[in-house]
Amino acid sequence: MELKLNIYEKKNIVKTYTVETYDLMFGTVEDLLNVIDIDNIQAGDKTELVKAIAKILAHSLDIVKPFLKDVFEGLTDDELRNTKLKEIIDVIANIITYSINQITKGNNGKN
Repeated sequence: MELKLNIYEKKNIVKTYTVETYDLMFGTVEDLLNVIDIDNIQAGDKTELVKAIAKILAHSLDIVKPFLKDVFEGLTDDELRNTKLKEIIDVIANIITYSINQITKGNNGKN
């Protein structure tokens, strides 16, 4: 899973951060679960996931900024200010979806 975040100057991309994957740490999961109503997100329902991420962005920037800086090593606060919201939402959605898939991988409901 490739994650990409562009930094813009006006409408031009001036820098791109790229990572191949990102594994959520338990503390990050704990922080996210405190602000996401995970029970209302249907598996594979990107609309619900985007709504949950919007809630995080609206109420928990203190979680989001360090999270993104951890994902993209070297990313600064100034660069974050010059990133499109849609791209931030896509990155977070991809990480959450990937992590949920990894957690549930092999769990087919049979005992």
